[in-house]
Formats: sequence, structure tokens, C-alpha cells
Amino acid sequence: MIDYEQIDVLELVKPDGGKYKASSISGAFEFCRQITISHYENFPVASFLVPKSLRKYVNAIYTYARIADDIGDELTSIGKEKRLKALDDYEQLLLNNEGQQNNNPVFLAIHQTMKDRNIPVEPLQKLLIAFRRDVEFVRANTIDDLLNYCSYSANPVGELVLRLFNNYNDITAPLSDKICTGLQLANFWQDLSIDLKNGRVYIPLNILENYNINQQNIYEKGSNENLFNCLNELYLQTEKYLRDGYKLIEYLNNYRLKLEIKASALGGLEIIEKSRNLGTDIIKSRPKLSKLDFMKIFIKAVIK
Repeated sequence: MIDYEQIDVLELVKPDGGKYKASSISGAFEFCRQITISHYENFPVASFLVPKSLRKYVNAIYTYARIADDIGDELTSIGKEKRLKALDDYEQLLLNNEGQQNNNPVFLAIHQTMKDRNIPVEPLQKLLIAFRRDVEFVRANTIDDLLNYCSYSANPVGELVLRLFNNYNDITAPLSDKICTGLQLANFWQDLSIDLKNGRVYIPLNILENYNINQQNIYEKGSNENLFNCLNELYLQTEKYLRDGYKLIEYLNNYRLKLEIKASALGGLEIIEKSRNLGTDIIKSRPKLSKLDFMKIFIKAVIK
């Protein structure tokens, strides 16, 4: 079993996958499966709700995104330029679909996924744009700036899932974007305590200014009431995206996909509720969903 904490992601920027090289397509998909199940996420990933025939493709997409995200966000010790170069090399492996075959398990699996499910390269490339932005982090001035980031970091994931199920069209796409944007925003607020320590604040500058808050005084006791009201505004906006996007369920033709989307949206709403319950302590601790929470979410998804 792979221990994700021990994974050397830079090995997976090499065409042959370095020490993780795969000798077969099935081996590549198994690698992605192990990466997926070994990495904690608050939202369901490749759960039993996904039909078994599609689960390996979800694992491949998740692994592709997870590795790229960690290159952009976790490898701070190697410096900005090396991380950007690694992401460029990663993209070249993505684009090398018709070129020389390699033994990199991530790209053996993702290329097979693209072929089997008729997935274009564009949504996969958009994710890399978001990860490059993570390397060269720039504060969002307005909520529109943050939504633009979500259009690269989150919305392509929804497109990929819908394409896996042959449910991507002009009606489902914008509703999926709302859910994915809501989930991304929920993740921002959930991770406030972590991001603040890393010198990042995803709350748009103009919203902080409206509540007389800045990155320096956010920890001050006197700003607690303002911070509480600021966070509540963000939570309400995030909940609206998730609830508006929930209409997507009506246009899906696969029961399991409906349950998966319901569970994801309900999971996002639950995270918001847990974040709200923490009050201003959200800047000190990160809320998580327990196994009991997941069970409750699944039950709601079935009966709602």
C-alpha cells in the first residue's frame, strides 16, 4: 500500500515515472487507486457511489490533480522557479498523448482515461493554470477575482466528472460550475487557519476592508465581531452557490451520479455549518467531517 506522505511527487514529473514507473495500464490505474485512497479529503472522492466501471477513471483524474496541486503548493523548499518548471514539464507529459509512450503511471492512466471517455485536454490544462497561480500567489481584490480562480481550480473538475458520465452539456455545465465554485470557497474558509500561517488570505481585500480587517489585525481580539460578520457574509455567499447548483440533479440521467453530486454538495454545506459553529476560532482550527458525518450526508443524499 502506498503511503502518500512518502510520495516524491517530483519523480512523477519524469517521463518514465522515476521510481514509480508502471509496466502496464492496469498497474498505472492501480497506482492511482492507491494514491486516491491514501489521501484524506473532506469531500467524497471515488466513493462507492461511482459505478465500478468508472471508478478507475475518477482515481486517475484525482491523482493527476493531486500531484500537480502538491507540486504547486507543497514543494516550497525547492523555490518558485523550480516548481513552475516542474508544472511546465508536467503539462508537457499531458500534451504528449500522441508522442513517445512513457511509463509514468499518472499519465498512462490519464491518457487512457481521455481516450476511453472522450475527454478533451482543456479542463486538465485549466487545473495547471490554477496551480501556477498558487505558486505565484496574488491576493484577490474582489469576489470576482476569487471566482475567476475557481473557474480554473474547481470548475474543470465538475466538467471532467460530467464528461465521464456523458452528462456534460449547455444546461449541466453552469450548474456544475456553481457547485464546484461553492466547494472551492467552502475549502478556502475551512482552511483559513492553515492558509493564514502560510501567509495567504483568500478573503478578497475589499470584503476585509468593509469590516475594517486586514491580514495583520485578523488575530486581534478587538476584530472578533467584525471577523464573525465578515465570515458570515462569505458563508452565505458560498451556501448560495451550492444551493443554486443543486438544481443540477434534475438534469442527470445516472442515479449514482445524482447521489455523488448530492453528497458532494451536502458535504460542502456541512463544512460551512461546521465552520460557522467554530465562530472566529476558524482562524485557529480546521473543521473536518467525521465518518458519522459522511454517513449522515449519504442518508440525506438518498432521501432528499
